Amino acid sequence: MIERNRAQVLKAELLLITVAIIWAGNIPLLKWGIAGLDFYILNGIRFAVASIFLATIYFSRSQWTPIARRDWPKLVGTGIVANVLYQIVFIIGLTMTTAGNSAVLLSTAPLWTVSLSGLIHKEKIRRSTWIGMAISLSGVIMVLIGSGKKLEFGSDALFGDLIMLVAAALWGLNTNLQKPLLTRYSPLQLALIMVVTGAVGLSLIAIPSAVTSDWGSVHWTYYLAAIVSGALSIAIANVFWSFGVKHLGPGRTANFGNLVPVLALLIAYVSLNEQPFLIQLIGAAVTIGGVWLARR
Repeated sequence: MIERNRAQVLKAELLLITVAIIWAGNIPLLKWGIAGLDFYILNGIRFAVASIFLATIYFSRSQWTPIARRDWPKLVGTGIVANVLYQIVFIIGLTMTTAGNSAVLLSTAPLWTVSLSGLIHKEKIRRSTWIGMAISLSGVIMVLIGSGKKLEFGSDALFGDLIMLVAAALWGLNTNLQKPLLTRYSPLQLALIMVVTGAVGLSLIAIPSAVTSDWGSVHWTYYLAAIVSGALSIAIANVFWSFGVKHLGPGRTANFGNLVPVLALLIAYVSLNEQPFLIQLIGAAVTIGGVWLARR
């Protein structure tokens, strides 16, 4: 039994590293896609594709577990937090503050996750987890400073900064809300319900943009970007993330998110030939070290 648990933990960690790679690659993909396609339409397509993708996977290999009536509000509510509210708050915050601020403030999501885990689930937070979180967050900040992004906290961007902190807190809340549900439903079924909830909500929000948009003038490659992003960054990544929450807990799972900016730096170096500065390389090493310490 112990060996089986260790194997499940290792599998969860490998899947979460895969999620970090997918999300890191998704950043330049979405940046390019938004240049040719309205963001709200892009997001609606992404979640619609992810819903179809997840439903196909689920019903081809699993039987539907009946949902208890008392759990439906919790499942839908978690989906709204993760795939509707978070998406909306993130975009609003991004339009009001700088990209550098956004990345730094969203990097606080693991800290929100751990804090909320202690509050909601009454879990004891280990000192090594807190130290690892702090170290990895400092590494992320070093990467961002080295990338040359402008960091401007407060002033005119104050409200945007606060909204981005709300986005980080929403992601931490989402991770915690999943935990009790994963004791009764599989990660795949939970991901399917949450993503379908997001698809419905974001599609409704995208209606005004869809009505006024000239669909024929958009090159097909932008639609392809939305489809690929939906299948990978939403469908597959959500399943892997839920698996991590189930076997590692919310706090340890959330800390793998700090690998995303580090991996994004490496992907940009390979695909865009961006030369990293020494402080970025040091920051990458510090971030990975923090993740390692927090997962012990």
